[in-house]
This record gives sequence, structure tokens and C-alpha cells, in this order.
Amino acid sequence: MTSLIERTAELHVLDAALSRALESNGTAVLIDGPSGIGKSTLLAEAATRVLKHETWVLRAHCCPQEARTPWAAVRQLLDPCLSDEDHSLLDGSQDPPPPAGHDGASLPVDRFHHLYLTLLRLSRQAPLALLVDDAQHADDLSQQWLAYLARRLHGARIALAVATRTAPGATGGVLAAELAACPDFSRLRPRPLSAQGTAHWLADKLGPTLDAQTAEVCHRAVGGNPGLLAGAGEALARTGAPAAQITPEHASALCDRALLRALPILLSRHATAVTAVATAVTALDRVSDLPLLARTAGGIDASDAEQAVTALEDAGLLHAGPPWQPTSAAIAQALTAQAGEHALDLLRSRAAEALRDLGAGAAEIADMLLRTAPDGQHWRVPVLHEAARAARERPDPPVARGYLLRALAEPPADADHPPLLALLGTTEVHLDPEAAVGHLRAALAGEEDTGIRAGLVPSLAEALARTGRAEEAVALLDELADRIGEGDRETLYRLWAQGILALLEETPQVADAWIARNNIADDLAGTSPGQRLLLAALALKTTLTGQCAHTAAHLADRALARPVPWEEPALTAALATTALLHADRLSDAAHSCDQLLGNNAHRQPAPLRSLFMAIRAKIAHRMGDLASALTLSRQALAVATTGQRYQPYATAQLINALLDVGDVEEAEHICRVSYQGPADHHWSWAVLYAARARNLDAHQRYQDALGELDACARQMRDGGYDNPALVPWRSHAALVHQRLGNDRTARDLADEELVLARRWGSPHTIATSLRTLGRLRTGADAVTHLQEAVALLEATPARYALALTLVDLGEALHSVDRLSEARTVLRQALDLADASGASPLSERAHRALVATGARPRRRRQSGVSALTEGEQRIATLAATGMDNQAIAAALYVSRRTVEFHLTHVYRKLAIAGRADLGSALTRGHIPPPRPPEPAKVDVVQGCKASGAARCERGVLGL
Repeated sequence: MTSLIERTAELHVLDAALSRALESNGTAVLIDGPSGIGKSTLLAEAATRVLKHETWVLRAHCCPQEARTPWAAVRQLLDPCLSDEDHSLLDGSQDPPPPAGHDGASLPVDRFHHLYLTLLRLSRQAPLALLVDDAQHADDLSQQWLAYLARRLHGARIALAVATRTAPGATGGVLAAELAACPDFSRLRPRPLSAQGTAHWLADKLGPTLDAQTAEVCHRAVGGNPGLLAGAGEALARTGAPAAQITPEHASALCDRALLRALPILLSRHATAVTAVATAVTALDRVSDLPLLARTAGGIDASDAEQAVTALEDAGLLHAGPPWQPTSAAIAQALTAQAGEHALDLLRSRAAEALRDLGAGAAEIADMLLRTAPDGQHWRVPVLHEAARAARERPDPPVARGYLLRALAEPPADADHPPLLALLGTTEVHLDPEAAVGHLRAALAGEEDTGIRAGLVPSLAEALARTGRAEEAVALLDELADRIGEGDRETLYRLWAQGILALLEETPQVADAWIARNNIADDLAGTSPGQRLLLAALALKTTLTGQCAHTAAHLADRALARPVPWEEPALTAALATTALLHADRLSDAAHSCDQLLGNNAHRQPAPLRSLFMAIRAKIAHRMGDLASALTLSRQALAVATTGQRYQPYATAQLINALLDVGDVEEAEHICRVSYQGPADHHWSWAVLYAARARNLDAHQRYQDALGELDACARQMRDGGYDNPALVPWRSHAALVHQRLGNDRTARDLADEELVLARRWGSPHTIATSLRTLGRLRTGADAVTHLQEAVALLEATPARYALALTLVDLGEALHSVDRLSEARTVLRQALDLADASGASPLSERAHRALVATGARPRRRRQSGVSALTEGEQRIATLAATGMDNQAIAAALYVSRRTVEFHLTHVYRKLAIAGRADLGSALTRGHIPPPRPPEPAKVDVVQGCKASGAARCERGVLGL
């Protein structure tokens, strides 16, 4: 009973064939499938059913040992019912088997027909059922005669059922081919059991109390193959345990052991190509390419490989592909045990060679080589080297490092050793600086070429600085600078820039001393790429160390003053743009980002693309375009791979934007899943700590918020870049301390930050500190600080910060009973908050305005005045005739974002679509775009507040 589960359709076909034979309309049935699928069981059941109808059953079970004996299968089938005269027809000595490729004339047709007539005479006495199992092993003459008979069954009381495995290497195959090609004959292909079928089989075998999860474990292990399931069921039954007590873990272990015995037996019934393909798939884990599989399996024909995977799929041993892979870990384990690890390693080596010959990419070949043992083949090292270079460009440093370590283990030729060590060392600077030091020293040992040393020494210096050996790093840089000399100023400029960046992240004070000692900033006109890179590095150093916004912006301007920006190193623009952003030169920073992203994005490394998008998101945020800030920060995070050094920065921009649009739940989710570390000294980590603190503050988890802010403070102080323009952590901590009642600590932190902000000198940074002091104080003192902050922000395009400060000022004015002024300020704040899309701030401004006794208009839901700044910009471009893709490209947002905003625009303006935009905007008198801020006045004004004379002394005086 258990053997025939899920075989109802097959039995129905066999019953129909028998019925036709009883009605003198004989037919044939082909049962085709791999070993273990249950073909023999179906034939046995057919024999049982036939006997109930007083039918003669003639059976033959072919075997490989008789495959070359003429008439062997026919003798086995007909011996019980042939006369002595008929037996003489099967005398093989009279008529040897025809050679391969014979034609019909060489067949003993007379004998074929005589045997056919003999069966007809027998069938007149009672219907005949001829059942042939394993027909692929039948001798050639028997197959030819059975095919001859099958074509003459119409009108006869004869049913023919043939079970066969059509697999590579099968002998003959004439009979199966004849039956499969004839549409009048049924072809059955039994499939592996389903999970439910396996459960029913086991319940019949072991008892109905078997746990469903245990049955599922067994099903996954055997892939639904009835033959393997029988072996697993026997193993479970031998334990003698009641079905209810068999746990999934126990069943899994027993199935694993059963497969180790049963699977080799099952595969041995197939042609050798099937076992070879199964082993090859196991060696490769999964494979999609049939030519690769054929070569890996031992150079078999692609057609044989295709038949083999079909047989394995039908047996439930491989997932239907491509890609092909074992259906269970237990099957893979059994195949591994059968082949042995050494054989599998040889197969993977063969696969790597096949991939090379088939023209696969270096990464695909290298991934296969990583799974083999080194053997010194000369072609492997260049492939691994190329794959490592490509991984570096993606960038994926851990993968690149794995390729390079494997190449060194091969081992490479002597000439290839130093380049591999050099690439490995530069790859490891941020992954494992201690290892990088060792590899770079080895690469530089005995190297006299100044150009090669110039490419490696800055990386070695950075690795030394990261491991606490800053003095040694400086000595190396000085030694290389002396070697380069004044004759190659361009290389010297690049070295100085790389040296500053190498020292800056770990030891900014050492970077300052090195700059001063070597007069690095002297005579930099910005006339060459090397000079501009150096200027950008100096601008970043000035920004991170919080020295002077005016100086940083001036250096950035000179770094960006180049005729063809996309031909410059992207790093130059990245460093300079960072300085411009934190110096409040928002329009210039945005222009630099847009230029690089628009013209050259596809050519830039992923980390720099991520950084530019994140910077652009921060600019949009400050300018009050929160919708664009969200879109850009999501794009930045999508580009940033795990572990990439700007990923924390991109994550922080998204968290801040989500909080300010009121999506607290998603902000919380991003905080939970955001990159956790380990943190290095890079400044982007401080930004992420501060963003997490904001999220915790929003959930009133004040102590946890202070913990994140403490981590931020340590990060900035230890890194030597404690500039409130980067992260005003003291302001945030002061407000949290105020909520906890720590007023003295709050005031000290705010006062300390204001000193640093005035030293830096950018209006936004100073205004942020003044706003915090205004919130900490009360009465007229609070109003004074907030008014000064508003005055500074009104001269900048920082619309969102202005909206925040105006709300605080309105509340402070209300507290001292200056109601008229409070209403004016709060109405302005409400307009800015609505335009920015900052729902929480808009709600707060609305509540504050109502508290003053004002009757504010209903919240804007329709009309041009209800459009956010981002919606206005997109609507204006759409009204000019630009399509959505062009608008997306112009604003560097996704097409989906454009469509999203336009949907809201149409609803607010109560129009049907794009054709009505122009007239709707004209009727609503949409305000013209805000004029750009003065390019440099805002920074200079900020510097005047902290003493601009100091800025004119240049970098060397800082």
C-alpha cells in the first residue's frame, strides 16, 4: 500500500491499457523514470490487477549481464508459453545480433513475425499482458522485436508495459525511442513524492502518530525519492521506537546514515555519467551552465550531461534547474562522502579551468579557485590578481583581500610577488592596519623606483598612524618627499595631499605639525590637479579640526577652480564639497555635488557616489527640502555597501530626515538595523551616533540618548576633529541634560560649544549654539540669543534651521508677553515648516500660534500655497514640458519620486494632469525661486564675529 501513494494517475493509465487489451484493442505504455522512483512497483501492481481478469502475465526483468545475449529478454518473457519449434526461432547461433547502425534488411523480420503470430494465437485463448522492467538493459534483438510487436497491437488482445531509464550511456534504447515517439502510446513519468505524500508513506510505515515536523525532515532529506524513502523508513523502523517518540533531530541523523548506504546503490543503477554529474554538482554546490557541468563531470557530452541532470531531477536528487543543486544537505553530504574531499577538490580545479576556457569573468573563476587547494598552476595568479583589482573598484575590500591572500598561497612567480603584496597592503589599511604594515613593508623592501614608492608610502603611513605609530609615519613621508625632490612638484603635491589624509583621520595634530614643518601650503595657485587635490585636503583638514570656515571655503574654492571638473579626481571634489557644506556655502556645495553626480556618476567608486548623495541630502535638508533629502539619503544608503566608511554618514542623513518629516517608526527601524561597527576614527561615525541620539530623545529615552552622545563626543575628541559644524553634540546633550534637570551641566556644554562655533565662524554653526542657549535661558536673555540666531540664519539658505529657530523665538516672545511679535514670527515659522514638509515642526508652530490667541488660517490642504518647496520645483519643471525622466535627471531624484510628488500636486491644485499645470500655477502666483545666497559674504560675516583677521594668515598660522 505504501509504495503506491501519489500514483493514482499512473495506475489509471495502466488500467486503461488493460481494458483496451480485453476489448481487442491492445496498446503499449512506456514508464520512464530514474532509479528508485517506483517503476518496478507500478509494474508489479499492474501484474496483480491483470490477474484478476484471467489474463496471462508474461514478465521480463532485464539486466546488464544479458545485454549482449541475443534474444535474452524475449526468452525470459516468452519461455513459459513457447513450443519447442518456437524456441528454435530464438537460437542466437543461427543469426548473430546486427551491428550498430544496421538497416531493416539485416533484421530477422521473418522470425519477428513468427513470434508475433505465436502471441496472437495465445491471445485468442486469453488476453496477454507483457511487462518488461529495466528495458534499457534489454539486448538489441529483443528491443527490436518488442518495438515490432508494439506497432502491431491494434486489434490484438495484448497489452505491453515497458519500464526504462532513458539516461546517458544506456544500451540500445530502440524500444524506448519507438514507444516515446508514437503518440498512440501512453508515457508515464512518475515524480518524486510531495511532502504530504511522504508523510502518508511514513504514517503507513511507522504509524499515524508520527510528528508532522519529523515527516517534513525526512522528506527534505530524501528529496521525495521513494527508493531513498524506503531506506530511511527502514532505518526509522529498526529503532523500535513508537512513531510519536521519533524526534526531528533523531530522524535527521537516521536519514543521513541511511542515505550514506542507499544513495550509492541507487546511483550505481544508472550510467556512470549520472553519478559523475551528481558528484560534479555537489562539488560546485550549484551550477547554471550546462557546458561547465559537462566539463567538470569529466568531459562528457553536453547531451549526456543534460540527460543526466534530467534523471537526477526526476529522481528528486537535484532541484529542477538551472541552477542545479542537491535538493537537501543530506543528499549533498552522502554524495560528498561517496566521492571524498580530494576528488571534489580535483573537480573544482577542473571547473576553474573550464570556466577559464569558456571565457568566464575573473571573479567567477577566482571564486572557484578559492574553493581549491593551491597547486602552483601559472595561470591562476593573474586571474586572482585581476579579480582582486575588480573587487577593489566595486569596492569590496574583504573579497579583494581573500583573492590576494589566495594568490600569494599559490604561490606566484618572484616577479609577481611584490605587486600582490602592494595591492594586499593597500586593501588592508582599513580592514587590518597591522597586517597592512607588514605587507606594505615587504612590498617596499628593496624597491628603489620613486614612482612605486610614492604610490605605497602614503598607505603605509596611514596604516602606521592607525596602529599608533604616527612619528614613524611622518618619517616615512619626509623620506619620500626628500627622494622626490623639487624636480617633480606634481608628485610632491599628491604625496602631501595623501600624507595629510593619512595622518588626519588618526592624528590631526601630527598632520598640522607636518604641514607647518614642510611649508606644504606655500605657493598653491591651484593650477594643476596635484595642487588642487592638496588644496582640497587642506580644506578638509581645516574643516575637521574646526579652525576657520573662511579659510576652509577659500581653500575649497581654489581646489574646485578647474576648467573641466569631470577630468579631476573625484576625491578632490569630495573633500572640497565637504568643506563648503560646513562653511554654509550650500549653493556652491550643491552645484559641485550635482555636477559630479550628473556628469560622471557611473565612473565614480561607490563610496564616493554614496558620499556625494549623502552630502546632497544634507544640503537639501538644510535648505528645507525634506522630500529630496529623504530620496537622496535612501539612494546614498543603497549605494553604500556594508562596512563602507561613508555608510554611517548616509544612514545618519536618512534618520535625521525621517525624524523631521515625522516618520518616527521608520527612523527607529533604521537605527536598529544600522551598521553597528566596529567603529573606527572616521568622522562619519560621530554623525551616526548623534542621529541615533536624536531618535532616542524622540522616544524620551534620555539616558540612552546621552550614551550615544558620549560615544559621539569620544569619537570627535579622540579623532581630533571636534568641530560643532560637523556635529553639534554639545547642544543636543545640553537640551537632554535640561530635561533631566541638570541645568548647570547643560549651560556649561552650551557655553563651551558657542566658543568653538564662533572660532569656526559659519553662521549656521553659531546660530545652532545660540538657539540652544536661548532654549536653556528664559525671559529677555532667551529672546536676545534667539534673535541673534535668526539674524544669522536669514542671511543663509538654511530654511529648515531658520524655521526651527523662529518657532523657539516665537515661544520665547510669547513667554515675555510680546504677543504681536510672537504671532508674526510664528506665522513665518509655520510657512517655512509647511513648505519644508516638516510635519512635527509645523504642528508645533501651529500650536504655539494658537496659544498666542491668534486664529491661524486652516492648515493648507489645497491650492498653490499648499505645495511644498519640492512640489513647487517639480511642478514648475513639468509645466515647461519636461517629462518625468528629464525632471528626475535634472533634480537627481528617482522617477518614482517625481511621479509621487506630481500626484500630490494634481490633488492639491484640483487638476486632471500635466496639461493644466501652467494655468494652475499662474492663477496661484507661485513664488519665484529663492535667489541664491551670496557666495562668500555669509562665511565672511561669520568669520568677522570670531575675528576674520586671523583667517588671512592662511593655513600655516592655524
